[in-house]
Amino acid sequence: MTTAQTGPLTEERPAHPDAALLEVRGLSVEFTGPDGEPVRAVRDVSFTLRRGETLAVVGESGSGKSTTAFAAARMLPGTGRVTGGSVLLDGEDLTAAGERRLRAVRGARIGMVFQDPMTSLNPVLTAGTHLDEVLRAHGYGDRAARRARAAELLGLVGIPEPERRLDDHPHRFSGGQRQRILIAMALAGEPDVLIADEPTTALDATVQDQILSLLTDLNRRTGTALVLISHNMGVVARTCERVLVMYGGSVVEDGPTAEVLTRPRHPYTAGLLAAVPRLSAPSGTRLTGIPGSPPDPARPPAGCAFAERCPLAEDGCRTTRPPLVTVAEGVRAACPPAAARTAPLAAPVAAERIDRPAPGATVLAAEDVRKVYGGRGLARRTTGFTALDGVSLTLAAGETLGIVGESGSGKSTLARVLAHAHPADAGTLRLHGRDVTRPSRAGLREVRRSVQMVFQDPYASLNPRMTVGQVVAEPLAALGLGDRRTREARVAELLRQVGLDPSAAARHPRAFSGGQRQRIGIARALAPEPTVLICDEPVSALDVSVQAQIVNLLGDLQRDLGLALVFIAHDLAVVRQVSHRIAVMHRGRIVETGPADEVCENPRDPYTRALLAAAPEPVPAAHRARPAGTPA
Repeated sequence: MTTAQTGPLTEERPAHPDAALLEVRGLSVEFTGPDGEPVRAVRDVSFTLRRGETLAVVGESGSGKSTTAFAAARMLPGTGRVTGGSVLLDGEDLTAAGERRLRAVRGARIGMVFQDPMTSLNPVLTAGTHLDEVLRAHGYGDRAARRARAAELLGLVGIPEPERRLDDHPHRFSGGQRQRILIAMALAGEPDVLIADEPTTALDATVQDQILSLLTDLNRRTGTALVLISHNMGVVARTCERVLVMYGGSVVEDGPTAEVLTRPRHPYTAGLLAAVPRLSAPSGTRLTGIPGSPPDPARPPAGCAFAERCPLAEDGCRTTRPPLVTVAEGVRAACPPAAARTAPLAAPVAAERIDRPAPGATVLAAEDVRKVYGGRGLARRTTGFTALDGVSLTLAAGETLGIVGESGSGKSTLARVLAHAHPADAGTLRLHGRDVTRPSRAGLREVRRSVQMVFQDPYASLNPRMTVGQVVAEPLAALGLGDRRTREARVAELLRQVGLDPSAAARHPRAFSGGQRQRIGIARALAPEPTVLICDEPVSALDVSVQAQIVNLLGDLQRDLGLALVFIAHDLAVVRQVSHRIAVMHRGRIVETGPADEVCENPRDPYTRALLAAAPEPVPAAHRARPAGTPA
C-alpha cells in the first residue's frame, strides 16, 4: 500500500509549485461516425495544470469539453481514440501507457466525478459497497479497514452519521448527497487531479453551493488540482482560478477567470456571457442568445469554427483556422481581430426589455390544495408523505408565474396536480372559473386540452421510435382533434412557430440537438391550443446559449398566443427574467409570493433569502470578496 493511499486527506499540500502536474499538448481525438467517417471531436488542445490549481472548461454541448477530460484520463468511450498530441502526468506520457499502468493511474492519480449521480450509482448497491469496491481496487487493507475508511470518506464530504449511512442505498439519499458519494468515491485513492464533469447541473442553488464549497475546500486542504467542466458561468466564477473556453473541439480563449469573464477577447466568449441570465437583471429582460448552431464535427469548416455565427468575422476567418495567440498578459485567444484590438469585447449584462402585455383574467386557481403520497409496509399502511400542504395560487391569462424551491419542496408535484396528472387529495382547482378538482371523463378531456406540460429532459420526454411529426401530433390524436390531413398541416404550422423547418416532421428525435428537441416538446404541448402551459425545469439541461433561445421563444409564444405560463426552475436568475410573479415553495408550502422584482430585491422570508444568497453570479470579484464558507 502506498503512502498516498494511507495519508490523511485533511493535510495541507503545497499549492502551485512551478512544475506542471498535468500537461496536455496538442491533443486531438476522433470518433468513428455512423457511416464510418471520422468525427474530429477535439483538435489540437493544449493546457497546463499545476498542483492545487482550479481550471474550468466551458463551452456548448459538442464543444469537446468532456471528450478532452476523458481523453486526459484515457477513458474515451466507444470508438474514441487519441490521434495526436500527448498527456503528461508528472512528466509521464499517458498516451503511451498500457492498460495495466492506466488502471494504476485512474483513481489513484486522476479521479472522476460524473454528471448524473442517479445513473452513476448502482441502485442495488449500498453507499458502503460503492466505496468498498473503489478501495478494494486500490488495495486498501482488509474489509474492516475499508469500512472504516469508507465512513471517513463520507464524513469528509459532509454526509451526517456516515457510519450508519454506509448501509443505505442511493434512493435514500438526496441529489446533493448522491453527488457527495460520487466525490467520496473519486477521492478514495487520494488523486492528484480531480475531474468534475458538470457536477452541479441538476442541483438546486443551495445544494449546488454546498457541493462547490466542498470542492473548493478539498482543493485548498489537500492540494488536489481541480478540472471543472461546466456551462454555468456563475459556478466557474465561484470556483475556478483559470478558464478554458472551447468551441468546435478547439480552445478559443483561455486565461485567468476574472480576466476572461469580465474582459472577453473572443466573440464566442462574449456571446456566452451575454446569454447568461443575471439575478440583477429586472423581470422582462430578453436574453441575448447566440444565433445559429455549432458546426458538424464530421464536417469541420476550413477556417474558424465560429465564423458563421460571429458578428466580427472577416473573409480570412472562413478560410484559415486562427491560432491561439497571446492577446493580454496571461490571456490567449484564437481570433485575429482580438489580437489587433486594444480593448476587449463588451459582455452585456442585460439585453432589451420585453414589452409584455398586462395579465388578464384568472384562468387557473388552486385553493388549499393538498397531496399526500402514502407508502405501504409489510403488514399495514405507513404514514404518508405530505408533498403539498395547503397550496393556494392564481394564474392570469398572459401571465408567467415562476415557482422556485429546493428538490422536495413540492414544485413538480404541484405541476402534476395542476395538469391533472396526479389528483389532489384535498382543496379546489378551478379552470376558467369552473371547479375541475374531480372532473368527469369529458371534463378531464377538456382540462388536458387546456393545460399542457413541457418537461425537463428533452431526450427522455420524446419517444425515440416516433417521428417528430408523430410526436407533435400525438396530443391531437389522443384528444380526437382533426383528421390526418388537418393534423399534418397543424404539425407543419407548429414546427414553424417554434423555429424549426416543417421537413423536420419526417425525422426522428435522435437527429436533433437538445435545444431542438426542447422546441419539439414545446410544439407538442402547443398542439391542442392550450390556454395554460406548465414548464417543469424546461431549460435546466441546456447550455446557456440554447437556454436563452428557449426562454425567448416561450416569451414570444406567450405574447403571440396569450398563454398563461407556470415556469418551474431552480435557477433564480432565469425565473426572475421570465416571470411576472414568483412563488417560493418550501416543504410543500408557498412561503412567499409577489412580483418577481420585489421578491428578488426585497425577500421577506428567511428561506427566500437563503436561496438568493446561494445563487452564483458570473462576477469573480464578488466571490473573491465573499468570506470563506458563506453562501455564494
